Amino acid sequence: MNRSLTLLFLVLTMLFWAINFHITKVALVYYSPMAVAFWRFLFGAVVLLGVILAKYGKGLAKVRITFRTLWYVSLVSFFGIFLTIYFFNKGLQTASAVNGSLILATSPIITAILAYFFLNRKFNPMQLLAIGLSIIGVVILLVKGDLSALFDMNLEIGDLFILGMALVFSLSQIIVDKYLSSVNSVLMTTISALLGLLMFTAIAMPELMETAVPMDWQFWASVGFMGVLGTGVGYVAFYYAVVKLGATTTALYGNLIPLFTVLLAFPFGEEVYPAQLIGGFVIIMGLLLFGQSKKG
Repeated sequence: MNRSLTLLFLVLTMLFWAINFHITKVALVYYSPMAVAFWRFLFGAVVLLGVILAKYGKGLAKVRITFRTLWYVSLVSFFGIFLTIYFFNKGLQTASAVNGSLILATSPIITAILAYFFLNRKFNPMQLLAIGLSIIGVVILLVKGDLSALFDMNLEIGDLFILGMALVFSLSQIIVDKYLSSVNSVLMTTISALLGLLMFTAIAMPELMETAVPMDWQFWASVGFMGVLGTGVGYVAFYYAVVKLGATTTALYGNLIPLFTVLLAFPFGEEVYPAQLIGGFVIIMGLLLFGQSKKG
């Protein structure tokens, strides 16, 4: 896949993930965060297994994976799928889709900070300024424009879950960049998704057995979209881009998620508040400044 096609799929993935912020709220009406994650990854695993069979065919039996590779894929599954989706679903129980996407926009900055410690990548003064701007933007979002909430520690728990999601998802990118750059992205994503599905199944099974299966088409449309496009297509495209473009560069395209989420807020009936626009603007300015500093 050439660079242009990689970037196209990466942009589409950002659109799919922005839509996820809105439609996850629909699914959470019917099930808990873990049960919603189960249905999402059940659909996603089916798609990924189909892609794997189409790619390898009978040659799949000959594929060999070392224990070391499997260990790092397992870490990617735990941080990049299990904890990421749990924090995502848990956060959206109370956080707004717009606020959540704007907080997640800090992922490139978090990835860059982790790259500094784990990949020995340095910062220049402009990058440090950019990181500071983004942190200020997140604080504005967390306190919703009221600084007294910060001193009183009166923060929205859903927003903190989304911030945790940004941290663990960024960590998974560092693991891919450092240890799994030579592993086929489709194979890596399929294995990590299957491991994630096993973890979600183990925790959600009691609820799934006790709760009647929803018959509402909106639930199935939401988990189907999240599974097929948000997971099956999205994760493969994203981790492929991490391998080809690097973790820090790929993470910068996460800037598109809050943009798409805000644009989609109106058709999904969600309000956008001044504090969100101000905080989002500060974050995006920091990210753009960081991106420009990388080019210099």
